[in-house]
Amino acid sequence: MRTGTPSPAALAALALIAAVLPLAADPLAARVPADRAAVLIRGEELRRSSTGREAAVAWSPSHPLAAGVQSDLRAEGPDVVVEALYLWKKPRSAAPATELLTVYNVLRAVGTLQGIEYWSASRNTMRLFYEESWRVVSPEDRARVPDQRVAVVPPAETFTVWQKDLSFGGNLNRLDYRTAPDGVLLESVNLTRMYYKFVPMAAPGALKVRVLVLNTDEGILFWAVSSARAAVVPGVRGKLEDSFGNRAEAVFRWFSRNVEEAWKGL
Repeated sequence: MRTGTPSPAALAALALIAAVLPLAADPLAARVPADRAAVLIRGEELRRSSTGREAAVAWSPSHPLAAGVQSDLRAEGPDVVVEALYLWKKPRSAAPATELLTVYNVLRAVGTLQGIEYWSASRNTMRLFYEESWRVVSPEDRARVPDQRVAVVPPAETFTVWQKDLSFGGNLNRLDYRTAPDGVLLESVNLTRMYYKFVPMAAPGALKVRVLVLNTDEGILFWAVSSARAAVVPGVRGKLEDSFGNRAEAVFRWFSRNVEEAWKGL
């Protein structure tokens, strides 16, 4: 067995690994101001909406992926923006790379969205969100593709999904994933024209839902941003605001349930 000082190549490899993979998650206070962190740690949500010329985000976490979302929104100029912040508290900690892989696979399992419910403000009751949700081969080939886990978190990934809900009907959406050593950004954009009760509501590419999850010491920070350049007809904009906020909450509940189950295997 050879012993002695590691070679320069080995030391360089170790330094590269250390630089890319964090040894511990950053504290929540490094991502959001102390007052927001305190609210989230208490288990409460933060939600806000803005419309017209004032449509913009105000609760963006401090992170390069979030900065990219802000830049994209400024370029898009949406009519409606709804954002929400949540915190999923870890029952225990594991290696940050393992935690990120677990989170990524939860976000990638789009088939598990089928059957989830959200609170319908207009009906004052819980309502089915996604009646159907699955990955397809491409926008041209709608053959169903089953959910699959990945063994390594990729830098980026894109695929197409078919999703049918009771408000906007069935639509094709493109899912874009971008990752960092401590987070995942998921962006969903509609590929087909969307209707609300037979009224044209959003042209292809006009409705986007972004979810950014960041690993922190206290838990997984969950920032959801829904935005739309929407047809402005009486009552539709207000319904969009309510719908976006309640749907973000439903997606967070879905994420929480699935990540809690996945965490048991860590």
